[in-house]
Amino acid sequence: MRRPRPIRSNRFTPFIRTAAIAGMSMLAYAATSACADDGVLVPGDQITLSTNPGGNAIKSKLVRLVYPEGDGFAHVLVCVYSDSVGPDVWTWDGTTFSAQDVFVTRSTDDGETWSTPMNIANTAMMSSMSADHDGDPDTPPIPYHGDSEKPNIFNVGKNVVVTWVDRYAPGGEQRSVVYPETGLIEVPYACVYEARSTDGGLTWSEARQLTSGYRDAKQDVNKGSSAGWVVTWQEDPQGLQPGQAEGPGDGGSGATVSKGTDIWWTSLSTAALVAGDPFPAGQRLTDNFTMMGQGSNEGYEYGQQGASRANLSLEGGKAIVAYEETKGLEGLDDGKYVRYHVFSAFDDSMPDPTAGAGWIVSKPDENARRVRFVNQGTPGPESGVKLFMFYKQGEYDQGGPSDILGRVGIGGLLPENLVPPVAPDPVTREAAFGNAPGMNLSSSLGLEAGTDDDAFEDARAHRALIDGDFLVIGWSYTPDWAVARYTDLENYDFWIRRSFDGGMTWDEPRNLSNLEDTAINVKEPRLVKTPSSPDPAEPRDPNAFVVGWGTELNGYEHLGLPAVELDIIVTRTVDRGETYAPLVALADGPANQYESQIRCTPDAETIHAVWQERIDGVTTVEYRSIHHDPSLISGDLNGDGIVNGDDIGLLLAGWGACPPKAACDADLNGDGVVNGVDLGLLLVDWS
Repeated sequence: MRRPRPIRSNRFTPFIRTAAIAGMSMLAYAATSACADDGVLVPGDQITLSTNPGGNAIKSKLVRLVYPEGDGFAHVLVCVYSDSVGPDVWTWDGTTFSAQDVFVTRSTDDGETWSTPMNIANTAMMSSMSADHDGDPDTPPIPYHGDSEKPNIFNVGKNVVVTWVDRYAPGGEQRSVVYPETGLIEVPYACVYEARSTDGGLTWSEARQLTSGYRDAKQDVNKGSSAGWVVTWQEDPQGLQPGQAEGPGDGGSGATVSKGTDIWWTSLSTAALVAGDPFPAGQRLTDNFTMMGQGSNEGYEYGQQGASRANLSLEGGKAIVAYEETKGLEGLDDGKYVRYHVFSAFDDSMPDPTAGAGWIVSKPDENARRVRFVNQGTPGPESGVKLFMFYKQGEYDQGGPSDILGRVGIGGLLPENLVPPVAPDPVTREAAFGNAPGMNLSSSLGLEAGTDDDAFEDARAHRALIDGDFLVIGWSYTPDWAVARYTDLENYDFWIRRSFDGGMTWDEPRNLSNLEDTAINVKEPRLVKTPSSPDPAEPRDPNAFVVGWGTELNGYEHLGLPAVELDIIVTRTVDRGETYAPLVALADGPANQYESQIRCTPDAETIHAVWQERIDGVTTVEYRSIHHDPSLISGDLNGDGIVNGDDIGLLLAGWGACPPKAACDADLNGDGVVNGVDLGLLLVDWS
């Protein structure tokens, strides 16, 4: 058995993890909590899933399927990702790369082996439009090949749907956008595709085009329930807008939109999905297209507002969609509102009560964005909570400091169910001024703090889970936004807090990552609830959940240096977050791992994870399972149940750098090297 490589998480024995990145010595992880969890988390072998020769794998996603099969139940893992297989294409800023397709691979033996990746897009060698790749009028346009962006996957039982946006848009309606700010580079509009499997990912339908490319599609989401499937996306009539990259991203994410940009949706019942029927033509959810543009906007759909970055969930046959929308006040008040809708997705029993406007839940004179929510069909037994909606909000626009605010839905999903309360039918700015402030979940000054009470602190990358009356929210936080982004004197850590009464009260925020080196930031945190399973042999532990986060070396935004991805860290709790297992490094090696996707078994005894790893310019999708072993001691290298001189001998025999992607049992803190830090950890476990 592969020996554990935990990162120690005991407040009585804090330690320093060292790693050499670009010649720097970086202090990394300090203590988070006492550990009541017996044993340790033991990583299995690291497996490369993107075995196709693309070398530019991105945006991997993972689902775990459990469904009846024969006399028992099938347990299947399905991973989807995009990878380069076609001719060169280019982005709005002139960056070139090989066109990508979407690939799927599956495992039927809990991740021990995986199928050969299957291409379910097959557009990277096809072109529906030629475009100007360099802005030179003397250079003729060249074919732009179908490039598949980030895939999204969701399953209900053995039915699985994958959606993505792609620049192969046959049909004659595809447009393009020219970017003067980057030398008149031209990029075709994208359209939305879907592919489905009704046998647990074994076979897949042909990819079907859901939109035409008449407007530029982005930010697709797909979710299913027992009733059926819903897909949402945004369409910008004037093409993807690059934005200013004022936040942690690189711009061009779809957050900046043209006026008239709407959220669209389509739905299909489960019976129709299984029968192979196509999704119906999409329809607008929002009402931002109000006129045809004039002057420089002539020929384009136009309006006063633009909606973007929608999130979607289903409760049976009801769809819940929340998004951010520009205010349309012509510079009098910049920023965005958070709006949401609830409507019946598969029949006419409950049309959208707002008729496309959406309810405003944020403070209308502040900037709110990045709305997320979690919901549950069965309300909390004591509180009646069904919905937890949370978002960034602050005084500043374009990546400035903000807090994480939240509201819960008690007994229902409509505005009258929200706590803290919002105004009746808050579809207009004027009505939304009657909204009570949201709970300030991230501020150091308390739940009732205003977002401007501390103008320095900043929170972002918020995640949450809901389980009956129990809520958990986590976020990345720094006490000083400017210092953390432009120097190495402050950084972002991962904080968490809990509610046991449906969000009526909350415990104090708690720092889980405790990064000691302020040149390192937490990124891409994860909170993973234990799933239910139809298999009676898989009882669910409602007290367990999994936590993970990535880390990166600060890129100092004013210098324009790229951030350097470091490690991905995983732990679990079995007592609803009172204590946590020793932290474990998800990947081998000290750097270049990022964008993890984590799933777990119903008892959290096994954690499955995929992530991207970049080595020598080649990016792959990696997989690893992590198993809880209550019988092991982290310093017991020979497995005899005690830690003594024999184990020191084994540690000294492995002294030095670990081989890449290979077991390195003596590397107890998972930093890719066996050294004095690991020796210190072994001595902590001395029998």
